[in-house]
Amino acid sequence: MSSLRDPQRPRYFISIAAELAQVHPRTLRIYEEEGLLCPQRRNNLRLYSEADIRRVRIIRFLTRRQGVNLAGVKVILQLEALGKIRVYDLFDGDDVERYVEEDAPEPVSASTEGTRS
Repeated sequence: MSSLRDPQRPRYFISIAAELAQVHPRTLRIYEEEGLLCPQRRNNLRLYSEADIRRVRIIRFLTRRQGVNLAGVKVILQLEALGKIRVYDLFDGDDVERYVEEDAPEPVSASTEGTRS
């Protein structure tokens, strides 16, 4: 897989990641403080991957659509990481996917990757 397509590759500064995830940058910081998100850092700047942005959309689905608080989201994501559950199985997988994908804006061009606004 090319590194340009690698969803784990950190590529977006917080302002771009927040725009892509349709949240305020402070929300991303809160998710990090709560242990829900762990962006990579370079020169003390947070860098987010496509996988991080998708995770934010799943967190939004759980909090906004399902009414789960952040503590509950943390438990769900920890259980998923351990292979005990899958968010897509816990809730209607099609509903999760629809919510995550309908919020997804058009892909950002390579010229905006790694830039700050």
